[in-house]
Amino acid sequence: MKTEHALAVTLKDMMAHQPIDTISVLELSKKCDISRKTFYYHYHDIYDLLTQVFLEERIQGAANAEDYRALIECVFNYYKHNEAFINATINSSGKELFYEFIYNVFYTSGLRFISKLDNEKKLSLATRKSIARFYAYGYGNSTVYYLSNYRNKTLVGLLNSFNFIEPKNFEKNVQKAIKSAENV
Repeated sequence: MKTEHALAVTLKDMMAHQPIDTISVLELSKKCDISRKTFYYHYHDIYDLLTQVFLEERIQGAANAEDYRALIECVFNYYKHNEAFINATINSSGKELFYEFIYNVFYTSGLRFISKLDNEKKLSLATRKSIARFYAYGYGNSTVYYLSNYRNKTLVGLLNSFNFIEPKNFEKNVQKAIKSAENV
């Protein structure tokens, strides 16, 4: 696990300074003081390693965010802390890996938000997942679009991307789903 972690940290650091497409397995291996053969023992290619990076990434505070606004703040803080790495990922063939990572953050948080509102478990698992997916697609796509396309990225700018959504809309929709489940 030490080798995999060292490779992940080194790739992330290298991507903060150069595009992923210019990073060779040989160069990465040398920086980690391992052979190319060792790299290929663990990973198929650089993008396989980038996948591992995103599997290990955590957004500080996301697990404790109380609502989508707080979660968006956590996501933005993560972006600012890893700006060069994220921009390099967004501008590479690995963009989908970043999107999937962000989607999963919104999805798992959405499930947690729903569980909090549906503490009596009236909603089926399928309904909870459906609601969480809907919001994860919306928030995830909008977040990645904003980070990919706006030059001067700010928290206010990102939050304004969602200004068409009433803050209590999520709770209202979950409550409506719970009432529908009660009437079935």
